[in-house]
Amino acid sequence: MNNTILDINSLCAGYEQEDILKEISLKIDEQSFIGIIGPNGSGKSTFMQVIARSLSFRNGEVVLLGNSLESYSFRDFGKHVGYVPQECEIKFRYPVYEVVMMGRNPHIDRFQSPSQEDHDAVRRALLVTGTDSLADRPVTELSGGERQRVMIARVLAQDPILLLLDEPFAHIDIHHQYELIRIIRETSRDKRAVIGIFHDINLAAAYCDQIVLMYEGRVRAYGKPEEVLTTELIHEVFKIQPVIDINPATGTPYMYVEEEWKKSDIHKPRIHLISGGGTGSYLISLLSRSGYPLSCGVLGENDSDCLMARKYDIPTLAEPPFSRISLEMEEKLTKLIQKADFVIVTSMPVGWGNYPNIRILEQIDPKKIICILPSSGPYLPDFTGGVATDTIKRLLSSGAQMVSGPGELLKIIQSKDYSNDTMQ
Repeated sequence: MNNTILDINSLCAGYEQEDILKEISLKIDEQSFIGIIGPNGSGKSTFMQVIARSLSFRNGEVVLLGNSLESYSFRDFGKHVGYVPQECEIKFRYPVYEVVMMGRNPHIDRFQSPSQEDHDAVRRALLVTGTDSLADRPVTELSGGERQRVMIARVLAQDPILLLLDEPFAHIDIHHQYELIRIIRETSRDKRAVIGIFHDINLAAAYCDQIVLMYEGRVRAYGKPEEVLTTELIHEVFKIQPVIDINPATGTPYMYVEEEWKKSDIHKPRIHLISGGGTGSYLISLLSRSGYPLSCGVLGENDSDCLMARKYDIPTLAEPPFSRISLEMEEKLTKLIQKADFVIVTSMPVGWGNYPNIRILEQIDPKKIICILPSSGPYLPDFTGGVATDTIKRLLSSGAQMVSGPGELLKIIQSKDYSNDTMQ
């Protein structure tokens, strides 16, 4: 049974005479990663500032490791709690190494130099956050994303029992987002706890053990992602019409807003989706819920896109796992793409086994092909020695359209009206 690290009861706090937080009660156990979500002004950052002792609270009780929060000296508090704020301005030209070493200050006695253990902790933190190459650079010369990674390195070097993160990934590129959140999640598995504020609800759902949904200064819901991320609660708090689906890669809730995909005209273009490796799951859910006639394939039987397509009863061509697409399946695929008004291709992994999915597109009018690809190469994970990439380039040069996401895709597929004759 996990021990309780933080116990909050009837907490009220705010600024001047106004209470922002109202009767907040939460219990945070060790080995837990808690995500806090909510609209702007719901009290998320105020809550974090209270726990970080940057803001005093008026009423209630906050107990850290069995003792009241106020009973800790600032030095002892720093041994137990690490805090990464939204913005951390450092005006002096400290080298990155020294900034990360500041995280060790609570562990270093006054007038003492850092020990080997302190230096080892700093080097580990620099390495896991990918900031080791920045160690000698002045922190004032870093980009916002680099500086934020340094702040995370500093708090990891601090080695706290409780780690507080106030929107820690706001300025960090997507590659480092996922790498750092994985590292932070691992941190919570060693008798520690992590509390983080998230704007990206799907990121919180994928990595957090529990989610706190805040609304108007109160905890509206607290529980596992699938318990909190419901259509009713998200609509109530964020005032949107959400679709709550399942991320096929993680098995966790995945949310998007489908309202803009609705179209009053009942006649919609027929679409065939060529994807794989989870790159099409979002589109399968979105297009099918929005009423577009859709077919998929060729996919592997155990591919997450195949599972998503079958969840929605979408006609899908599939082959056994890791097998090559057969000539019979190629013929079926040819018929589907010839009937389709649009063929959408995602940035899927392509090897010789599924390469016919790409090669066969050279048989149809390239103007009805839409490729959802990165704005610059590499366009897709290519395991054919560049053959698949060259085919994509030929399609694009022949008139196939390239978009970067669903918003651009929407404009194209809604640009025409399709009569009943078209859909026969």
